[in-house]
Amino acid sequence: MDLIKTYNVCFIGRTGNGKTSLINGLWGTKYLTDPLVACTKELYSVTVLSPVGKKYEGVTIYDTPGIGEFSSDSVYERYYQHAVKKSDCVVLVSTFDRTDAPVQRFLNRIKDYTDKRKSVKFVVALNHIDSKIITDSDGKYEPWDNASNKPTEQCMRNIQERIGIIHQRFDGKFLPFDVVPVCAMRKYGLEELKSKILNTK
Repeated sequence: MDLIKTYNVCFIGRTGNGKTSLINGLWGTKYLTDPLVACTKELYSVTVLSPVGKKYEGVTIYDTPGIGEFSSDSVYERYYQHAVKKSDCVVLVSTFDRTDAPVQRFLNRIKDYTDKRKSVKFVVALNHIDSKIITDSDGKYEPWDNASNKPTEQCMRNIQERIGIIHQRFDGKFLPFDVVPVCAMRKYGLEELKSKILNTK
């Protein structure tokens, strides 16, 4: 029997940033999620028969445990190495939380696995953009316009500020990348993110 030729994508990021929710939203999988408890304790993969141009028959998605869940990532290090080495695209899931140090350390460690393969893509998914973690002085900040299901103007300004910070922290230290604002729970930005991951745009 012939093997299925797949385009491989791994999702990495801190615990609670919404990696699994994004995977479920993008590919219709039904992995368990919980906003209060880390559900991904192993390395999971699923192959979806979803053609990517004429080159591939399907997409294999790797869901990894959260970075920084323990004082050291050594517990999961081999999972990360395996997923990154196998992947054509690495998706870093971030949020408005500005604590990027664990991710920066992680990206420095995996550079050796990606720098030798210049074809690897790197995409940053800025998730949970409907969060009120950032607010205004009077506490009336509303991040989401429910009628149009998109961020408010004030939220868009916060998104652009956060994207600028991400570029300051990661430009030149890892692969070139795009940042895509998304909200997995509201199904916002998923098509754009998928097109960036699969090179269909």
